[in-house]
Amino acid sequence: MTKIIAIPWSNVNYEKDIVDALMWSRRILRVLGIWPLIFPDTSTIEKILATISFSVCWSALGFLLIPMTIYTLSDQTLTSDKIKMLGPLGYVVASVLKYMLLVIRHRSIRRCIHVLSIDWRAVQQEDYRMIMIKDSAKGHVLSKFCIAFIYCGGLCYNTVIPFLSPRPDNELNTTVGPVTYPGFDIIFDLRFVPAYVFVFCAQLLSSVIMFNITTSVCCLAATFVAHACGQIGIVMAKVKGFVKNVQSNRTNSKHRMAIIVNHHVQALRFSASIEDVLNELCMVEIVESTLIICLLEYYCLTEWHNNDGFAVMTYIFLLTSFVFNIFMFCYIGELLTDQCNRVGYTSYEIEWYQLPGKVAVDLTLMISMSHHPTKITAGKLISLSFTSFGNVLKTSVAYLNLLRTVV
Repeated sequence: MTKIIAIPWSNVNYEKDIVDALMWSRRILRVLGIWPLIFPDTSTIEKILATISFSVCWSALGFLLIPMTIYTLSDQTLTSDKIKMLGPLGYVVASVLKYMLLVIRHRSIRRCIHVLSIDWRAVQQEDYRMIMIKDSAKGHVLSKFCIAFIYCGGLCYNTVIPFLSPRPDNELNTTVGPVTYPGFDIIFDLRFVPAYVFVFCAQLLSSVIMFNITTSVCCLAATFVAHACGQIGIVMAKVKGFVKNVQSNRTNSKHRMAIIVNHHVQALRFSASIEDVLNELCMVEIVESTLIICLLEYYCLTEWHNNDGFAVMTYIFLLTSFVFNIFMFCYIGELLTDQCNRVGYTSYEIEWYQLPGKVAVDLTLMISMSHHPTKITAGKLISLSFTSFGNVLKTSVAYLNLLRTVV
């Protein structure tokens, strides 16, 4: 009889899987001109387009930052207008910092993408690939929600408020065209239609760029954490099938355990790499969200007293988008921590008492590691979790009370 040789399974669709996993991050980072820094193997045309995008993004951010800073620090600006300008100015400054950190951390992002690509190539069973696809789909859902809330809230703020709010008049009693961010009449004559159209469109473009910066951080976090959860899910699947494999073939028990532990270590190393990429970005996000949520709450109360219903609705919608955005980051951090914890529970729930003594003892290593799960932190100071989300909201309310007392 002819002996049948089992051919090991290989993922022939790994290229498509990698493209699908990085879909949202790649698209947004291309718009920001950062993708060629992360993935150097791009065409010359794409590098030229990325350079143009990079220059446009920095120019747009500078176009907002300089006039807004001058207007906010000017002695002629009323205190109420300065407070109203702190929210938009803080968002611009935070966007500049996040954009700089994305550029600075491009090598760390590249290493994470390299590990992600290797994992998709090296997956050894169709069941394991399905686990990775399922977790990757969760990352896509989180990315879509983040993009939807940021764009809906931001575009509403950039289009509804300027046209529904009262328009300022100059000394000649000529109405100035509505713009999202005040202070640009220092440089441009907004009574002149071409100048007004240029300023309005430039502000809208700059706002879209800031939305892309915010969503790029969230999409990267969702993509990497979803991949880490998929790898840990594979580890748990291997642990669950370990007892059956050992009972059928006790000679390879140590080798199989070594493979599981090695895979677990690689997943933990990748999780640590995610923390290295995101901790500074998350710190900016936490500080930004705390302050802007506080200011948006103040704006809602102010416009409520002014009986401006459209402004109140817009600020509430914008407040919802910022609350949801910081919730997304905390949820992503909680998801990774919970997945790391589940390895220990899975290792204990299997029929470990049927394993050889020395092999069963090796499981204690994985259980011990699960007691110290990987966490995504904000500047290595605050762990992103549901508790942190609650603390952000409580801190913003405390700052709101302080602001109302001072003003």
